[in-house]
Amino acid sequence: MADSNTDRPIIQFNHETREHATDWPEEFRDLHARCPLGWTEEHGGFWVATKYEDVLAITRDPQTFSSAKTFDPETGELKGGLAIPPVPNPRSIPIEVDPPEWEKYRRLINPKLGPGAVEKMRPDAQRLAAALVDRFIEKGSCDFVDELTSPLPALVTMKFFGLRLDEFEKFANPLHKVYAIPRHLPEFQEALQGLAWMQDRLSEEIESRRREPKDDFIGYLVAARVDGEPLPDDIMREIFFNVMAGGVDTTTALTSNVLLYLDEHHEDRRRLAENLEMLPVACEEFVRYFSPIHGFARNVTQDVTVSGCTMKAGERVFLAYSAANRDEDNFDKPNEVDIARFPNRHMGFGAGIHRCVGSFVARLMFEAMMREVLTRLPDYKIDRSNILQYQSIAAINGWIKVPATFTPGPRVGVDAGF
Repeated sequence: MADSNTDRPIIQFNHETREHATDWPEEFRDLHARCPLGWTEEHGGFWVATKYEDVLAITRDPQTFSSAKTFDPETGELKGGLAIPPVPNPRSIPIEVDPPEWEKYRRLINPKLGPGAVEKMRPDAQRLAAALVDRFIEKGSCDFVDELTSPLPALVTMKFFGLRLDEFEKFANPLHKVYAIPRHLPEFQEALQGLAWMQDRLSEEIESRRREPKDDFIGYLVAARVDGEPLPDDIMREIFFNVMAGGVDTTTALTSNVLLYLDEHHEDRRRLAENLEMLPVACEEFVRYFSPIHGFARNVTQDVTVSGCTMKAGERVFLAYSAANRDEDNFDKPNEVDIARFPNRHMGFGAGIHRCVGSFVARLMFEAMMREVLTRLPDYKIDRSNILQYQSIAAINGWIKVPATFTPGPRVGVDAGF
């Protein structure tokens, strides 16, 4: 069906619904087959791009397709950004700014999150993962989300920041809720209050570093100079939020999905357990297949035609990374997992200039958790009658509860400091 006034192909699509969370692969296959670029009237109206080549082209044109967000906490006025529907909180830097502003902040952050710097985090990440498994291995049961896949990314990220590890739940929980809960529910407002608490804590830590400099990420940004000037507090908080959100919830979602998959696919579990060196390549395939970053928006700055459709300045477009990552025109057997798939040109970490700044950390944390599970909990079995998915996967494709049982084992006695 097309809009007679604009010739826009109209589709029925709402990625905030529970139905979408349950049936998104089938819904995207249908859209890709009959309308790979369509317009939905939901949430004020926006385009939905599902084809790999369209999504890639849009991400590579930040001048026409802006990521920038503005938010006034006093009035609540909000414009742009990466979320549909929008989230009333400060922007994330560098992912919600455009060039040339993007360049100076990305250049500042890259050295701390590049491959060499991240590799130095590996011993801490593995030790933290081992300490978390120590907490539950003797009882023979756990909830993977509550006791491993949520705490580990929070702990690694907070150690990188220089924050107190015993506060990890206060940082992790609001981030999970703000992505897991539809915007119209009261619990979403509670999550926003948790994000406000995080902002206050970060402000306290900024002041602390000014009084007593430390060799951590907060200290690094406090000491940094951009255009010859120190970073304003609000800019630092917006950078911290981007790194914290990207480091915590996406890795939790990825690892939770993989544990569910391996619970049913024992041959792949056996191959990985016997060949841990396969984890880096398998990680890329799991990122493609599950696409923990379900999709992000862009904001059209000028009239443009994409795949025969005319987008108008001021309109918004949802880039369905999850759909693009299962595009049969770009991937052989895209709806099957091949843990040895290589090369793998997925967009699970985004693409273009806004490709995930924390992708190397995410890979490291995933590997740390999977090594512990595959070596210490080899016979785990998930209680599928009690698993609980996010109510909304509009931004992150994740899980709230993943309970499991396994043969109890010994603690290794790691002192991780939390």
